[in-house]
Amino acid sequence: MNQEVNIPCGRYEFNQETRKVVMQKDKGLLNLILNDENELWLKWYNLDQNRRLDFERVIFKGTTIFEKVKGQHRVYLLKITDEDSKYFFWMQNEDVNQDEMYIDKFKAIVDSQIIDNLIEFEAQIPLNQQQPEFVANQNRQFENQQLQPLININQQQLLELFQQQLYRHTKQDLSLSDILTSEFLFSVIQDQDYFEALKEYLPIDQQNIQYFKDNLISPQFQQALDQLCLALKGRERSSVLQQLELDNSILEKEYDGVIAFIQAIIKLVKEENKNI
Repeated sequence: MNQEVNIPCGRYEFNQETRKVVMQKDKGLLNLILNDENELWLKWYNLDQNRRLDFERVIFKGTTIFEKVKGQHRVYLLKITDEDSKYFFWMQNEDVNQDEMYIDKFKAIVDSQIIDNLIEFEAQIPLNQQQPEFVANQNRQFENQQLQPLININQQQLLELFQQQLYRHTKQDLSLSDILTSEFLFSVIQDQDYFEALKEYLPIDQQNIQYFKDNLISPQFQQALDQLCLALKGRERSSVLQQLELDNSILEKEYDGVIAFIQAIIKLVKEENKNI
């Protein structure tokens, strides 16, 4: 039998201190295999930690749902319905168009499991394999938390998308155009939720979806980005952050003005969301 799929993706984890689900920046690989014993094993490897196995469990046909989270950019939810377990992943492969291909292959492998005598098979699996302790703890954490989510606040959705872009670029001399790529901007203008998150920052007479789309893909917007990038790279970068009402103390640890600018925005949004 031995069917297998490997999906390049990162994980979200439950943070004990903040009681929130947060995106982990590590590169990862989600592996699903249907072996010769008709077992569906799901594993996630941390590629930044020498392929360390950070997650492992058995799943079953008929109780596993893997689908895109509405309003999120390349974020997918794996749900185990019979125990109400939820796991969030964010796609890391270069080609966005391959996301659904990976999901379709994942579903096809799950559907290939032969369900005859499945109840008997499940009963034979040791308890610690059905639901390892770390999985049980995580499930209890999900049940007890107020899922501030991922899916609740429009600005939080945009922040996650922004962070994903930043994590992909670690090169020196980073520019805003490296983050706000055409692909990124296209994803933003196609989603009503992102427009709602940013609408209040537009001029009163331009607070509609068409102006929003036209502005983001206009040459004037790209020119403004380039000018802002130059200012953030210059000696006055601290003053620029101050004028934008962002925390310029980040420059004490991050010399690059562009990265400091992005980190300051992320920090501001997180602080605002704490008060929601």
